[in-house]
Amino acid sequence: MANTLRFRFSRDERLKYIAHLDVLRLFERAIKRAGLPVAYTQGFNPRPKIVFGLPMSIGLTSECEYADIEFSANLSPEEFVETINKSLPDGMRVDKAVPRTSGDNIMNQITAARYEITFETEVPLASSEIDNLVHSFMSREEIVVPKKTKKGMRPVNIRPWIYSLSAYVKDGALIVMDAFLSAGAENNLRADLLLEAFSRETGVKCHIMSIHRKVLYASTFNEWKDPFEVAHG
Repeated sequence: MANTLRFRFSRDERLKYIAHLDVLRLFERAIKRAGLPVAYTQGFNPRPKIVFGLPMSIGLTSECEYADIEFSANLSPEEFVETINKSLPDGMRVDKAVPRTSGDNIMNQITAARYEITFETEVPLASSEIDNLVHSFMSREEIVVPKKTKKGMRPVNIRPWIYSLSAYVKDGALIVMDAFLSAGAENNLRADLLLEAFSRETGVKCHIMSIHRKVLYASTFNEWKDPFEVAHG
């Protein structure tokens, strides 16, 4: 039993065009319909105590979204998963939950993400050509892009935020890129911004077909961790 749980959920093509605020409302409605004993904030406008790890941009799918939820009564992870899934719409599913005993919430713990970006180019590329382009791109000391910050738009060097990058040709025309990127409250690099930079730096015009978030990571003592691993204090 636990008062606070950390859970992982997925979101497929059917719900990829809903914004983060809509995802929050979707879960609030599902929790209410399910009759779960969620805890609420204090004040004039009480809200369920639920914190999401890394809000997604519109148009993405994911198999690895995380959130922390606090209850006013003890609830087992298994009961939560079974109950909430009965009230969630098609296209979204909670697949696992664990007790959270650490003091830090999931939003503060996420530091990296892995994306699968599928795109097409105006001129088809051979495997050797895309390999050379990725190598050239990653060899740059600086990759400067305009990025929205708390102080407005400003030029930012995103090269330190790209931990690894690879790509391969699929079905003779599409390019599938695996991108391991900095993420979280600080130094967050969106997958679409990465591809914009790749297109500009290499001169290859890229048209995004899909972006799928495969993994989210926390880090402790310079080691990448599954968010469930750091849920325990």
